[in-house]
Amino acid sequence: MFGAQHFQDVEFREWADDMSPRLVTLLDVLRFKCGSPIEPSLNAQALGRRLGPGSQSAHNVDVWGQVLAIDFFVSGVFGREQAEEIVNLMRGLGFTGIGVYTDTRNNRGVEQVMFHRDVRPTAAMGNPATWGRVNGHYTSLIAAIQSLPLGGRS
Repeated sequence: MFGAQHFQDVEFREWADDMSPRLVTLLDVLRFKCGSPIEPSLNAQALGRRLGPGSQSAHNVDVWGQVLAIDFFVSGVFGREQAEEIVNLMRGLGFTGIGVYTDTRNNRGVEQVMFHRDVRPTAAMGNPATWGRVNGHYTSLIAAIQSLPLGGRS
């Protein structure tokens, strides 16, 4: 796949052939810059989705022809400062959609912040669409980050 240094096709499951080359490249660069493993969520909705022509979700292969979004965990990132650092890295790399979910469990069942990132063509690099989710309710990115404990696990 696309010459990714830090990822293998199997991590993108059945969507490996449909992954946006730009998304995978930026994901690879993010992994390098943050210095910690990045693990795609095992949730069935974390990569591609077949949502039909009515949904503009960056996950929707039916509209975009490829997977433009991924939900993932960054190893060791549990707290506010760490999440802010990851979000700032994503902004700087040019992701055009950034989400932070504070109500998730990682692939081993441990409560951990989950990130969404995408390369949607409907937002500009440097001015991404942003949002957060806290206790099942969508909110601003800032509110989601501020809901995380200082210094990591609570």
